[in-house]
Amino acid sequence: MSGMNLAALDKALAAQGKRDEVYALLTPEARAAFQSPHSSRWHPGRFGVEAWLAIVKLGGKQWLEDLNYELTRKSFGPIVKPLVKIALTLSGSSPASVFARLGDATSVALKHVKFEWKAQSPQAGSLTVSYPCAMPPEVVEPGWRGVVRVGAEMTEKTINVDRFEPENDRRFRFDVSW
Repeated sequence: MSGMNLAALDKALAAQGKRDEVYALLTPEARAAFQSPHSSRWHPGRFGVEAWLAIVKLGGKQWLEDLNYELTRKSFGPIVKPLVKIALTLSGSSPASVFARLGDATSVALKHVKFEWKAQSPQAGSLTVSYPCAMPPEVVEPGWRGVVRVGAEMTEKTINVDRFEPENDRRFRFDVSW
């Protein structure tokens, strides 16, 4: 997980007045990384997982989805939006253009996470997200739902997550339509 991603999450938690509650549930290592996110360009992904699990424990999956939407929109939106605009210009205004290039768009925040897009129709497809380590589905689903909401804004389309399915503890499929 990038230092930029940790900083964005820290900032979002602080803005909601929830930083101390979440930090109280983190290991000392994770807490230290969040308190000094730019001490390294990249941090172990488990620090993010710890924070996401704490967020779900304290406020539920909807809070994680909303928080991830806000931090993605505010922190990464300005970086990713030009890439999305180029993809839409070159490939048409379909969200499929964005889903097919999600790996490029997320490279500023994540390492070693793989994305696979399979179109099922002109208005639907499946996005498979594969992680290098086991991930709890209770944080994967709401986290990516928040990102999809940002994608919907950027493409100016209503994007629905019709189904979420863990294929195993590292691989998760989202069926989407618009």
